[in-house]
Amino acid sequence: MGAVGAVSALGIVGGATTPAFAEDTSEPRTRERSFKLEEATIADIAAAFDSGVLTCVKLTELYLARIAAYEDAGIRLNSITTINPDALRLAAELDRERQRHGPRSPLHGIPVLLKDNVDTYDMPTSNGSVILKNSIPPNDAFIADALRRKGALILGKASMGEFAGGSYNTIDGQVTNPYHLKRNTGGSSAGPGAALAANLAVLAIGTDTSTSVRGPASYNGIVGLRPTTGLISRDGIAPKNLNFDTAGPMARTVTDAALMLNAVAGEDPADPLSVEVYKNYPQPLRKKAAQGRLDYTKYLKKGSLKGVRLGAVRDFFGGDPEIDALAAKALDTMRALGAEIVDITIDPTFLDFYVTNGGRNIRTIADYRFKADWEQYLATLGPKVPKTVQEFIHIYETEVNKSPLPVENSVLDLLKRSLSTSTDMPAYKHLIDTVLPEATRLKLAMFNQYDLDAMVFPYQTSFASPISNPAFSINDPTFVPSTRPQPSIFAGYSSVGFPGIVVPMGIGSQGLPMTISFMGRPYSDGQLLGYAYDYEQASKLRAPSPLVPPLRGETLVVPSSS
Repeated sequence: MGAVGAVSALGIVGGATTPAFAEDTSEPRTRERSFKLEEATIADIAAAFDSGVLTCVKLTELYLARIAAYEDAGIRLNSITTINPDALRLAAELDRERQRHGPRSPLHGIPVLLKDNVDTYDMPTSNGSVILKNSIPPNDAFIADALRRKGALILGKASMGEFAGGSYNTIDGQVTNPYHLKRNTGGSSAGPGAALAANLAVLAIGTDTSTSVRGPASYNGIVGLRPTTGLISRDGIAPKNLNFDTAGPMARTVTDAALMLNAVAGEDPADPLSVEVYKNYPQPLRKKAAQGRLDYTKYLKKGSLKGVRLGAVRDFFGGDPEIDALAAKALDTMRALGAEIVDITIDPTFLDFYVTNGGRNIRTIADYRFKADWEQYLATLGPKVPKTVQEFIHIYETEVNKSPLPVENSVLDLLKRSLSTSTDMPAYKHLIDTVLPEATRLKLAMFNQYDLDAMVFPYQTSFASPISNPAFSINDPTFVPSTRPQPSIFAGYSSVGFPGIVVPMGIGSQGLPMTISFMGRPYSDGQLLGYAYDYEQASKLRAPSPLVPPLRGETLVVPSSS
């Protein structure tokens, strides 16, 4: 269905990718300062702001034009549910403030998309459900407020898999992969992933319960970070499973992801896990981290991989020969940068317990808390919003399922299962007291056994699969399915959430991107950003899709005397 409130499209022209802020020296007597929107980074935009070639208003207009061209028309990505109706007014205010007082932070005037389960006081938060399409929360989530205080422009709400599952919902339908229109975008931060890959904004916030930041980032060829669980407050985010939920930065570069983490990390008394995590944050950085004053960009140094011991998890290879080839090349790059690569395999008992059968049981039992958490969240919303799981089931079955965009069975199954489960059940208590701590112990034991600084592996063992949802499915015989264990849940399902970051490692023969993943011990977020940065700078494999080329007017030039 596309975004609400976008402006009309401009003409489309092709163009090669070049640095976003550069000097044109083609004329001997005149030097031209130019800004190119495609793939523009925070640093590019800041330089353009400082030079006078760009304003926040102009930048916002350029992104709105792209949204109109590729979201509401053209290939119709369906990646954005709502555009902030005050976007241009807020951009003008940020321009005036910058002119009078300077920028609040590196994010001043930077357009950001929030996954549509992050509360905003001025826009609906739907959680991907048409039932909540017009539900405006009473206040901002902790991270939305943090971004505004840093001067970021919340451009809108990105589409998501309904109830944080898949890449389809009953408002927008299916989010489309900007690299291959027959393939999905990963779940459930599908909208943020597709929108950033299509250059519809600079940054995005996704959420990750098992894979929902890193998965869409991988299928869309961008950077996605799942931080140590609790490092970013979950207050004001519609819950999926609060044992594992976390928000995470999504960006086109590691540097921009680190800058966003700077803005949103910090202790929040409203999130008990946040308090616990920062209480246990390693010294001597504990106080600075809790106050949100830890600068993750300080870890971004070339040479970060030198002397680092990385465990290549061989269980996550062998799904697709093209992905294996990309990963092998990535490992070669890391070796050339001075990393020691050690082949490791997961103990078969642990693999069965945790990744195969046990992984499914972990998530099913962990969801016993869903009903209580979801209804507690609903209680914070206005009187017109249903307040119980049973009401949602009734509306889905009697109204939504008669529409052109019916609800997915997986959503109804989650809701219905939750009616007969609770955290008082012995299976849930056993999970919390025994299974998840054992999962943590076993993962840490792997790090210790091989003396690892991080684990590394291709994040997915197959490229994006063909689209399939209740509204329509696409047959694509070119898809190569994988029977290998999927690494997606490896970081999250334990008593402590392990951080993981994905970075583009290239594009396959069908034009689909894939990422390499670094996974570390809890609290190693900064080190992982450093490893990812070192690899990124040596490889430079992020590439825009040819299906969403630059529009006319996206290159700005200001002549100046030499």
